Amino acid sequence: MAAAKDELALGSEHAPVTLIEYGSLTCDYCIHFHREVLPHISSQYIETGRVRFVFRDFPTSENAHRGAVAARCAGDQYYKMLEILFTEVGRWSLSRDVDAALAHQATSIGLKKKPFLHCLNDTRQHVVVSKEQQDAKTRFAVLGTPTFLINGKLVRGKKTFAEMEILLNEALTALRDEKPKK
Repeated sequence: MAAAKDELALGSEHAPVTLIEYGSLTCDYCIHFHREVLPHISSQYIETGRVRFVFRDFPTSENAHRGAVAARCAGDQYYKMLEILFTEVGRWSLSRDVDAALAHQATSIGLKKKPFLHCLNDTRQHVVVSKEQQDAKTRFAVLGTPTFLINGKLVRGKKTFAEMEILLNEALTALRDEKPKK
């Protein structure tokens, strides 16, 4: 299962391997993945054109749902917003005023506060997040976070970089082995 051409992604749309993460902004294992594992995947696989990364929302709490909408409201700065939300999760998710804390994070990356808050409160954005989560349950039997698809292969749970490296290299090797020999 490849990502849609118009889906926001990191890396080349021509990368041979697509890594899709179904994650939640308040999930400890997802936070670990984004802080400790994804930077290595980025430098060794995404930036070298071998892997395309897509994050899909599977919020596990109301605040994670708000955060998912906040990331969508960042538009083309989606991945920059995701990064700051994962980095600063304790600041915004535990805030007494989550929306104000999310707006602070948004303005820290250069977004305008008023349009951001308008987007954050747009019910259509919340419906999109909920539909993406339902789609994950229906199509891929996603039960929790993180859940990964590596060129369509389902991988569940917390993974170290070493574990992800093995899985990504297996996917790359499988593609080389599939190519017809002349």
